[in-house]
Amino acid sequence: MKHLIRAAFAASTAAIVIAPAQADDRADVEATVQAVYDVISGPVGQARDFDAMRDLYLPGAAMGAVSPGEDGQGRGRVITLDDYIERSGPWLVENGFTERPTRTETTIYGELAYVRSAYEGVSGVTGEVFVTGVNFITLFKIEGEWKIASILWRSADQDWPVDAAFD
Repeated sequence: MKHLIRAAFAASTAAIVIAPAQADDRADVEATVQAVYDVISGPVGQARDFDAMRDLYLPGAAMGAVSPGEDGQGRGRVITLDDYIERSGPWLVENGFTERPTRTETTIYGELAYVRSAYEGVSGVTGEVFVTGVNFITLFKIEGEWKIASILWRSADQDWPVDAAFD
């Protein structure tokens, strides 16, 4: 009986060891997410490399934001990457903006990854943090590369602080 328990314990602990390929995947997923932050960040007047941004996303990837809305019932919008570039691109250049991760949790299941990433947005004019929130990012590993399939975000507020996304 003792040997059976030891064998079961050994088998269960072996199952949670990260294989080298998974460790590489984790690093690749985290690098892809960091690249998403980097490509939209920069000082006032600096053009963003939207071709590099497009390379990070799958064709047809979804982007979107949700908020409580004026009536508190929730409101959201899903857009394409090109919609985002058209709407936000000029603002990013004119105002300067840096978004950086402050806390990230990554789950990988085969060729699917899910990243919950808290962020803070810094004004390119004042250098002050003016927004915090959480990005929910889904990535697919297609032909050996991790690509963003969707990124949805919500700004933090008094009712929904960043830490609530990680409980």
